[in-house]
Amino acid sequence: MNEHDIPGPVWFEPDPELEATEEGLRFLAALRERAESGAWSCDPDDTFASFEVFENRTELMVTLELYDPDSDPEAHILTVGAFFTGSRLVGGEFRDQLYTLERNPETAIESSGTPEFLAERAAEWFTRMLELPVLRNEFEVGGRVVNRQWVLAGPGRELTSQFRVQPGDPLARTVLVRGGRAAGA
Repeated sequence: MNEHDIPGPVWFEPDPELEATEEGLRFLAALRERAESGAWSCDPDDTFASFEVFENRTELMVTLELYDPDSDPEAHILTVGAFFTGSRLVGGEFRDQLYTLERNPETAIESSGTPEFLAERAAEWFTRMLELPVLRNEFEVGGRVVNRQWVLAGPGRELTSQFRVQPGDPLARTVLVRGGRAAGA
């Protein structure tokens, strides 16, 4: 066996122990094909898939983790994801470990159609999510960064922060970390 025989990471790899649906497997195959095209500014390990049973029906959940590539270590900014039910796709932001869906205007998706059509819509949506313009606000005290906050450029909506930002905290600088020229520069 040589290095070319070792399989690499898989995009949206689900737990093999979970029961999958035929539609879900078709959706995943089409979504992976698009992800493998090399156009995304993330790694396969930043994606996840899971088949879950909700109210006696199996749904496929696909997620993408967004990070600040310039922070040390890479800071988690946001998790976006969608639920696929066979003929419907609904997605947005996940803010907790229970995958509670938040449908903010900048990150929401909803569509109906065939698994292949919805996989294409999901791939386009994930591409847009990777291009979201995200700013990192750095707060300094005594010349030392003491807090970082990530906000969505434009609306200025906070996505996450290291510590709670208080009014009057000393903002030292704002840096574009995702989107625009930051996403691959």
